[in-house]
Amino acid sequence: MSQNKKKFFGKHKDEQEQDLEQTQPLPSMPENTADKTVQTEGNTASEEASEKADADEKNEKAEQLAKSFCKRFNRSQCVRVIIAAGLIILLVGGSVFAVIRSRNTGTEDTIPTTAVVTYGDIGTYIEGSGETAARNTEELGLGIEGKISQVLVSEGDEVHAGDPLVVVDPTGIREQLTAAQAEFTAAQSELTNAQAAITQAQSRIASAQSQYTHGSATAPFSGKFIASSTFAVGQKVSAGQTIGRMVNDSQMQLAVQFSSEYTKDIKAGQMATISTSVGQVSAVVSSIDSASGKGTFLVVLTVQNPSGALAQGTSATATINSDSAGTIFSSGSGTLDYIKEQVITAPIGGEITAYNGSNHTYSSGAVIMSISNVAAPDTSDARSSLTAAQSTAAAAQAKVSEIQTRILKLQQEILDATMTASIDGVVTSLNAEEGEETDGTEPLVVVSDLSDTVVTAELTTDEVQSVEPGQTVTMNMYTMDGSELPLTGVVDSVSPEPSQNTGSQGSLTTFKAIITVDSIEGQAISSGMMVDYKIAVAESDSCLIVPTSAIVHTADGSTGVFTKTLIDKDGNEIPFDDTLPIPDGMEAPEGYQLVAVETGVSDANNTEIFWGVDEGATVYLNATPNTSNAVTDEENTAYNS
Repeated sequence: MSQNKKKFFGKHKDEQEQDLEQTQPLPSMPENTADKTVQTEGNTASEEASEKADADEKNEKAEQLAKSFCKRFNRSQCVRVIIAAGLIILLVGGSVFAVIRSRNTGTEDTIPTTAVVTYGDIGTYIEGSGETAARNTEELGLGIEGKISQVLVSEGDEVHAGDPLVVVDPTGIREQLTAAQAEFTAAQSELTNAQAAITQAQSRIASAQSQYTHGSATAPFSGKFIASSTFAVGQKVSAGQTIGRMVNDSQMQLAVQFSSEYTKDIKAGQMATISTSVGQVSAVVSSIDSASGKGTFLVVLTVQNPSGALAQGTSATATINSDSAGTIFSSGSGTLDYIKEQVITAPIGGEITAYNGSNHTYSSGAVIMSISNVAAPDTSDARSSLTAAQSTAAAAQAKVSEIQTRILKLQQEILDATMTASIDGVVTSLNAEEGEETDGTEPLVVVSDLSDTVVTAELTTDEVQSVEPGQTVTMNMYTMDGSELPLTGVVDSVSPEPSQNTGSQGSLTTFKAIITVDSIEGQAISSGMMVDYKIAVAESDSCLIVPTSAIVHTADGSTGVFTKTLIDKDGNEIPFDDTLPIPDGMEAPEGYQLVAVETGVSDANNTEIFWGVDEGATVYLNATPNTSNAVTDEENTAYNS
């Protein structure tokens, strides 16, 4: 499983040595702590180069040793111990920064306590391993049975789409095809017979039903049905016989005469009042016939009757409210009538088979009365025959479809017996020899497009948060002869869905990232080769950097570094633009100020600086709290993190 790892690229070695010569020597080690130091001869250039690969691990051990001494001594003793522990740092290769070395005897090095701000590259990476694989691969020969008659390629051959690769003798497949075609003919005959039986049963049913007629009297509009007499189910009626009338009793109308002198005062839409023996009801003038009589004219009024309280034939008078003439009274009375009415007749002669009775309300199109002229015929035998025929036809149709599918598959297998490449690529696997029998369980030939190679990275839940498409990847591929081939690529995609990997450590949730490998001109990248990859999740090139141990975090969230005070040519101090108060429990080294900085990319060893200090500035490392011997490891870690 991959783990997060970080790498820093600092100054060149000759630049480090130049910086060392420009730094001031540190105070000599006191006599009473000399037995707690580790001394060594100065490393030669060749020794430093050979040991640099282990520098980070050994630096960490040296720093832990220095911290353990700090717990046992006060601050002044701790500084001397850190200086002594510096011998270990320089012995194992030191930092990539130029560090200041104290000279106790002129030849002995101590732990670095300062560093010079310099330009370099810094990055944070996720490392892991995987295998190369072609993005596009085709497997040919699966499902093909028979004797291999021709093998036209060898493993490693370059092929193009359409090239023939392997040929299998399809004699056995042709025999299966012949048998399947005979089955298909028989199944089609069964289907034809079943369809004929369906037609015959349907004809018998239709013949029986042709002797059976029925009709229905329906409502021509929504309203109330009023029967002309009493009817009941089983009673016979004649064709065209009036069975009642359909009326719209939700509205009634009244036609009354008014004096001709009010011809100009009465208009359609005016409000009116109708008076009957049961009370008064509001109405509206719906129409006017000004030439309806001598000295009078006919006015038709419409009145709403949602409850059905007003009955047809009820006598009523009316008054109309006119703006010009005031209240106008009718010249006489009239009778209320339905606004809409239609006679309902029996559509055929016969026996009433369904009827709901008189004075029921129906929607438009609803059946009022059903009439049949004969008894319903017995078609049960014909319907049973129809059901059986339909079941037989369905089974026959399913059989025909299954055999059809099998025939198409066999025909395709005959075509596939000559295996051809569908993509340009390389034969990466060949499992075929002329004269051998194949059962179709394994592919005979595999063609891979090696121009498009990918590596699948397995990421943990923490790692996947930092990986996204487009990030650069560096890789080392281990070739068959044991050498390493450097590769480059980019993250192509990251799966949002996790997968479960089970191993000796139990089940682990991982996410897959697909890395596209950059092609190498003139060289194919084989599939199945082991690759170590490094995904760059954060990088910054040619930036100002300081050791991470120089970073100080204050209680208010500010960040700074102890920086050596600058002196101008006249010996005067040059003030910094922005300094910070010294945190409680810490004190500034002599000649240093806590300068505010803004940081960027950081790893375990070094941190990018955006502003606050300049190249060449000297910064103090491993600032420790000025506290008693009771300081815990956690407190020391808090100050140094």
